Amino acid sequence: MSRPQHHKAVRLRLIPAALGLGTVVALAGCSAGQVTQTDTQVAAVNGGNGVVKQIAIRDAQFTFPASGSDYRAGSSAPLELVLSNQGQDDKLVSVSSPYAASGTVGGTTDLRQGTALRAYGAQPQPDQAQQAATGERTVDITLNGLKQNITPGVTIPVTFTFQNAGPVTVQVPIGKDHRPRPEHGAPGAQG
Repeated sequence: MSRPQHHKAVRLRLIPAALGLGTVVALAGCSAGQVTQTDTQVAAVNGGNGVVKQIAIRDAQFTFPASGSDYRAGSSAPLELVLSNQGQDDKLVSVSSPYAASGTVGGTTDLRQGTALRAYGAQPQPDQAQQAATGERTVDITLNGLKQNITPGVTIPVTFTFQNAGPVTVQVPIGKDHRPRPEHGAPGAQG
């Protein structure tokens, strides 16, 4: 075999190898993001978020029920969240949902420019001395007379209405269960 014929034969054998390598690379790219370290990551913030004008609602969620794992129809569900205002002075005037008969708002409701309000729901709040020392202001928000059972994993629309900024609707889930879980083999543990 002459030298030119030998080079042609080698090139012909390299073509299928190059095509095979190209196919492997292309298929590897197609599966990117499907089975990776990030496919099971969740957002750092669990609750719902929303913005109306310069007011932001962050990490809105219902406090995990004190007993059981869901809110039954007819019961009340307290909310945990942070309201932040980067615009003009405003005030939270109401909270409502098509899934509740009414909503109550108590505590501090004025939201001055450059301030925030925090709702703790049924979670323990800092005492007044701690709040005064940190400058934290709190609001109490509860949906009353739920029209159906609300279970973990389900979000329901909650509308927050501000005096100047107007309404914004946020999808609100039940927050995580903060109760300690029994260890395997501990009294009361199952399994």
